[in-house]
This record gives sequence, C-alpha cells and structure tokens, in this order.
Amino acid sequence: MNKFWVVALETYKKHVKSASFIMMVLAPFLLIGFSLGMGYFGDKFSDVNEIAIVSDDKAISETYREMAKDDFDINKKITTESEAKKALENEEIDGYLSISVSENQLKGQYTGVETLGTTNQQILLGFLNQMQLGINSGSLGLTQEQVTTLLSQATLSEKQVKVSDGQIKENKDNRMALTLVGFFIVLAMYMIVLLYASITAQEVASEKGTRIMEIILSSTTAAKHFYGKIMGIFLVISTQVLIYLFSGVIAYVLAKDIDMVKGFLETVSIDELIKGILGYNLLYLLLGVLIYTILSAFTGSLVSKSEDAAKAVTPVTYLIMIASLPTMMLGMSDPQNMLIKIFSFIPFFSSFAMPVRIANDSVTNTEILISLGILLVGIILLLKLSAKVYKSTVLIYSDKSMMQVFKDALKVTKTR
Repeated sequence: MNKFWVVALETYKKHVKSASFIMMVLAPFLLIGFSLGMGYFGDKFSDVNEIAIVSDDKAISETYREMAKDDFDINKKITTESEAKKALENEEIDGYLSISVSENQLKGQYTGVETLGTTNQQILLGFLNQMQLGINSGSLGLTQEQVTTLLSQATLSEKQVKVSDGQIKENKDNRMALTLVGFFIVLAMYMIVLLYASITAQEVASEKGTRIMEIILSSTTAAKHFYGKIMGIFLVISTQVLIYLFSGVIAYVLAKDIDMVKGFLETVSIDELIKGILGYNLLYLLLGVLIYTILSAFTGSLVSKSEDAAKAVTPVTYLIMIASLPTMMLGMSDPQNMLIKIFSFIPFFSSFAMPVRIANDSVTNTEILISLGILLVGIILLLKLSAKVYKSTVLIYSDKSMMQVFKDALKVTKTR
C-alpha cells in the first residue's frame, strides 16, 4: 500500500477508536437530550397547580377567571384576598392574583410561594391587557367594530424574483431553508474547527524530534508523512460529519409524523433543506475544515513538544473567531454588507461568509465558482508551504519561538 495511505489510515484508526472521539460524537446528542429533559422536567416542576383570582370588583374577577380557565387551574370558591391569603398559608393553593382598578387602570399583583415563570407571567399579563383594552374602549365610547379597526395593522409581504434575459421571472421562495442551512454550516464548521485544531496540532507535534520519527522517515518522506497525517485527521472529521448527517436522516424518519415537525415542514421543505446541505454549502464546509486542518498542522509543526500544541493553535483560534463572528453578526442581518462580500472571496474567511450569502440568495453561481477556485488555490499553496516547513523542522528539537522556527525553516527551504 502507498506509504501515504498507511500513515493516513493509521492516524484515522487511532483517533476513531479513542474515547475522546466517541465523546465528541456523543456530546451533541447528550446535550440535546439534556436540554429536552431539562425543558420537560422544568415545565413539570414549574407548573402552577392551582391559583385564585380575587378583586374588589366582582365582574372583573369573574371575567378574568373565565379568560384564564383554559391555562390555569383556578379555585373559584375563593373570592376575597383574605380567603386567598388563608388558603395560601394552608398550602391549598400555589398563589393568587389580586386585581385592582384605579381611574380605569387595571393593576395585577401575583403572590405565591414560587415564581410564576416568564411564560405564565406573560399569559396573566396578556389577559390583563385584554381587559384593559375593553375598559379603555368603553370609556371612549368605542364600538367593537371601531376597536377592531383601530387594532388592525399593515402587512408587508416579500416576493422573490429573478431576472433572466431581460425579463422578470418567478423565483421559488426557499429563503427559510437556505437560511437554516447557512446558519447550520457556519455553526458546524466553527465547532468542528475549534475541536480539531488542537488535535491536529498535537498529532503533528507529538512525534517531532524523536527517535520514532527518524525510523519513520527512513521508510517514507517527510512530505508524505505530513500529507498522510492531514488526510487521516480529515477522514476522522468526515466520519463525524457523516454520522451526524445519517443521524439527521434517522431523526427525520422517526419524527416526521409528530405534529410539531409536520408544522415545521409545512414552512420549510425537506427537499430544499437537503439540496441546501448537499450543494455548494457542503463543499464550503469540507474545504473550510480542510484549510483550517492544514493550518493547524502547520502551526503544530513549529513546536517541538506536544505540550505546546495548545499554544501553537492560538493563532488559529483567533483567526476562526475573526472569520466567523462578523459573519454571524452581520451576515444574517445584512448579507449585502461590503465586509461580508470581501470575506466571501478570501481563503479562511470564504467558508464562513459565502454560505451566508448563498442563504440570502445574494450571490451568483459565477461568484461562487470564483470563490471556490480561490479557496482551492489557497489550500494547495498552504499545503505546499506547510509540507516544506515540516520537512525542515521534523527532526529539530528547539525551544525557540514559533516565529523564529518559521523563519529558520524558510531559510533552510531556500538553500535546498
């Protein structure tokens, strides 16, 4: 077998069999399960079991009880605040809402042993606002039709078209699907690159300057060994991505008949989601991960000890943040921003910026192909440079700074 693939497969097998890889794969599933569990049990434990509604104005308390009966378990026997306080002291109710009226202004005060929670608080406030609207319209002598007219709002719709051969043509609105895919790609790449940057740097730095490396280089070249390491890590990342894609398919098959999922799929077509993931976006994800993997390997080749791998990836981490944060902040709200347009053609930045522009349908196929071409050229140039530096530093054990090691490596490559 080609020595390149021997190194790549050995690196791949070492990592996919490790406990850290298994934990990285399981982490999102555990996080989702934990979040769903916390949400479920949180709702259960935060539910208000029984409350009372009291007011000096009997009509107000009765009206409010009628409005809130579907959302709360209301004790209708309690009609005064003194009765409500006594019931609360005896733990017969969880709390009570006291409603007062002053100069046609409603005021509600909830008293309970536990907090209402944001959701229940907003529900109670919503009912108060509805009653306040009725009081205000009555004091102004407005009819129900007049109130309805007063509350009517303007509407704004958006129609997406495309211009072809000098004519405006209908364009299917798949903005929601593209936006979801674009956000997913940016977030996925951000997490993957951050997770694997130190792993890649440590993988390259771990064998440098050792007797083992001397033995390895007696049977293969430094460049092949370096390329094999990168390919092995890239295969590990690809495996994790494929696991998530396969899990997404299984989740869809199992959950497609759930009412909430059905409602979501009525808004966003599953076909459009799949097209969005498997198109240009997937290319940007893979190429973006690849260029950052090469960069992490490059920085890892500039240190002599695996303990220094964390220090080696610091520049990579900063670059990821500089590339991703402006994209996430500006890209979704202002895809036509000049900074996003410039980023979409710069290697290291384009993998974050271009999926956002694709999501907002603000870029042509020609621009995408140019961006991909520049990204591929950047990957090839970085790979060549990294291999040369690795070849010059692979057997060197030095305590010099990364920048000094890089300068020394460049001098060595120029003399060869």
